[in-house]
Amino acid sequence: MLVLLYLVIVLTKVTLEFSYMEQEKNIQVSADQAFYDDEPIGSRSGHEKWMREIEFYFSSYEKRLNKSLFDTNGIVVELGAGSCGLSACLSRLANVKHVYSLDISQVRMKKMVGISSEILGGDVTKIETIASNFNAQLPFEDNSLDAVFFDAALHHTRSMWDLLCECNRVLKKGGLLIAQREAYLSALRARGQLKRLMKTPEVAASVSENIYLFEQYEYYLRVNGFAVEFLPRTPDKIKSLLGFFNRILFCDGVLWCKKT
Repeated sequence: MLVLLYLVIVLTKVTLEFSYMEQEKNIQVSADQAFYDDEPIGSRSGHEKWMREIEFYFSSYEKRLNKSLFDTNGIVVELGAGSCGLSACLSRLANVKHVYSLDISQVRMKKMVGISSEILGGDVTKIETIASNFNAQLPFEDNSLDAVFFDAALHHTRSMWDLLCECNRVLKKGGLLIAQREAYLSALRARGQLKRLMKTPEVAASVSENIYLFEQYEYYLRVNGFAVEFLPRTPDKIKSLLGFFNRILFCDGVLWCKKT
């Protein structure tokens, strides 16, 4: 009888803890979605400047990507798509046949996909928006995608390990994972960077906002089955002149990763 009572107590405790964790998760998801649902588009000139920055990074690997996708189905996804700017760039490529734009905020994507595609010359007929949380299981079959993309989005995950494991699952063997405009910590400037991070609107709204050393990105990617290549790229003229110090004083570029 005592053993049975003990088991009931343990099971009740586990159930309550699981329920609490799920409630906390839902609160976090709601905070993220509400923040991005309400985020304004801003002025046309401001949006165009933003889109041109996305395009600038994309242009550093555009031809290589199109060549890599030759003789594939050309099915790709942008995770944390938001503005759909990178999706618009991808839709221009001949060897990209379909782009899934996945984000927690369908509202935000619907507001921006048209204007982003107009500015960047994207083909909206190739783009399909999906409202989904990339902190959960991705809504794709195993080995079904040719490439996964992030534009200033990978660092927003609440679990880098889980998300990259999911990316590995949905990618075909030899598939690509490409992340541009990521948030990088500098070992020499980390204290100031983290202080500024704590003052951002995202952190104030309990939205997932993170920053990592390049070596941390590299570690997570490698242990989740990706070969990692770093393509230096910066729109900053001074940083361009100081290219030798990229990944030392600062880190700016594109993560080009292949599923092994």
